[in-house]
Amino acid sequence: MLELVGIPRIRAVEFPHQFSGGMKQRVVIAISLACNPKVLLADEPTTALDVTIQAQILDMMRDLREKMGTALLMITHDLGVVAKVCDVVAVMYAGKIVEYGTLRDVFNNPMHPYTEGLFNSLPNVEDRNAVLIPIPGLMPDPTKLPAGCAFEPRCRYAAEKCKEPCVMHTAGETHTVLCSRYDEPDFHIDMRQGG
Repeated sequence: MLELVGIPRIRAVEFPHQFSGGMKQRVVIAISLACNPKVLLADEPTTALDVTIQAQILDMMRDLREKMGTALLMITHDLGVVAKVCDVVAVMYAGKIVEYGTLRDVFNNPMHPYTEGLFNSLPNVEDRNAVLIPIPGLMPDPTKLPAGCAFEPRCRYAAEKCKEPCVMHTAGETHTVLCSRYDEPDFHIDMRQGG
């Protein structure tokens, strides 16, 4: 299993302190794959790794997914990781999926205001002078979620109807969004417009 993740088998007798951070991640992945799982759950697999090692780990995970026929469920805050590894994306806020679709659906046509906020808070590599647009406010207390949309207090598009329970809307063949305003004919989010 170590050889499968790019570590020579002779290193199997070594101690954890003798491995780099990237090698430790590879060992954990090898351990996870040892029983041929149908699904591999990776929770922030590249945290605390430098960019070069991150890329190696992600390439390896993608290759292993193909070789072993294992589904990969990636949990991450890093949209770059999502873009590199994922085929399908679920954006979650306060414990609920607020947008779901293919990578192309979500990245090329974000529909939920929270998804817009995630993208708008990333640096713009094409315009180095562009100002980041942070999402205002704080996450709600998960024990005291509002009856309506949990994002409503932070949403620049919030309306009175957002305080009522909302349902998931179909935005395309493979794209859904949980937003009370989605069904309004003139409603759309304005990427990089700010509040």
